[in-house]
Amino acid sequence: LIVLILLVFEGKSLIGLFSDISIRERIQSEEEEVFASANLLTPETESESEAMTESEAETEAQEKETEAPKDDRMIGLPDGTEEYLTCVLPAQATEIDESYFDDAVFIGDSRMEGFRNFSGITKGSFVTSVGMEMENFYTDAQIPTAKGPVLAMDALKNLNFSKIYIMLGTNELGAYDMPAVKDSYTKLIQDVKSCSSSTDPVVYVFPVMYVEEALVMTGDYVNNTNVDTLNTLILEMCKENGYHYINLNEILTDGNHALISGASEDGIHLNQEYCEKILGYTKKHYIPAV
Repeated sequence: LIVLILLVFEGKSLIGLFSDISIRERIQSEEEEVFASANLLTPETESESEAMTESEAETEAQEKETEAPKDDRMIGLPDGTEEYLTCVLPAQATEIDESYFDDAVFIGDSRMEGFRNFSGITKGSFVTSVGMEMENFYTDAQIPTAKGPVLAMDALKNLNFSKIYIMLGTNELGAYDMPAVKDSYTKLIQDVKSCSSSTDPVVYVFPVMYVEEALVMTGDYVNNTNVDTLNTLILEMCKENGYHYINLNEILTDGNHALISGASEDGIHLNQEYCEKILGYTKKHYIPAV
């Protein structure tokens, strides 16, 4: 009887033991399922994940290092004009002295005239007129002299210059045939060069500056879409002919292909503060060997 009782007792203990093991195994299995569904990681898996994250970070850093650095000269340029960067002047480390302009002529419309009157520039010759266009450049006596107004070409013939700074195009923004404007501009610059005292004058071309469209009162054709279209053609002209593009819009853009608010009273012509900025920018953008 005693032996039988012991056997029964031991049997229950063994059953209880195996039952506990079964329950523990079931609990452990259910925990693993819960953790897996919740994306919870064991310490060992966390270490592997951290290692993977660090590896990914290193790869990303290496990719950034191999990426071509963004060229600041693209600021203010029309979209898709990277191929013309070779003619866009970078900033030099030092400014030129204004004596650099002693043998320079500045040619342009009312915006160039505003630069003359409000930038503080004291050197250089100016052949400018309100409303100057590539067409009336040859036909209208619009340049004042002591003997009365003369044609721009006649005014140029009486000057000694080996550097040309030119800003035209604002009055052509409403043109139906923009490529024809480029052709006219190319011819005009060639004619100006023929008046130079140098056999190979340096040509600096200013872009058509952005406008603040909300203030413009001269018609809807004066807009920044047309500015970008014409400036793309001007860049093309510069690259084809070895001219140097001074990207004034770099310091005039609001970041959205438009003129900075407050730079102009009428949306087109710059106020004194920004005319002075243009002079400072021009002094930093030049060909050192000239």
